[in-house]
Amino acid sequence: MAFEPLKTDEKLDAPAKRTKDLDDQMIMGCSGFLVSAVGGYLLSVWPFFAWQKAELLSVLLQASAAGFVPAAAVGIVVSRKYGLPGACGAVGSALCTGIFLYLRIQQTFLEAAAQRIAPPDYPHSFIWILPGAWILAMALLCLLVMKPETADPA
Repeated sequence: MAFEPLKTDEKLDAPAKRTKDLDDQMIMGCSGFLVSAVGGYLLSVWPFFAWQKAELLSVLLQASAAGFVPAAAVGIVVSRKYGLPGACGAVGSALCTGIFLYLRIQQTFLEAAAQRIAPPDYPHSFIWILPGAWILAMALLCLLVMKPETADPA
């Protein structure tokens, strides 16, 4: 019969271990990137919607810490589990969060210039410092925890 499995005389003492093919690696890499990028971004920006008074340094730092800790945890987990694709997704979410922070802090200074809110109690340079620190911290964290065999492309 044409569809009958091949009968061989080879005896295996254990079932053959399945090796990962290219399709499995691509699916795992893409799903790791997606989970880390979207999950990290959503976890990092929710505190800025919960605490609206971004003109206060204490509120800005609390919202940043409340967003960075879970986003960093996701970055650590996906960097260890998925390797380079997960780390790239975590850094991608940090880049998106950096843009969000830049726009949010700039909005605070514009509202203060329009005299709709009190002037922020932090310097204008925070527009660049906080997003840059966020991106750099996430990139270094993911680089440190990534599996060594995935960090070296050779």
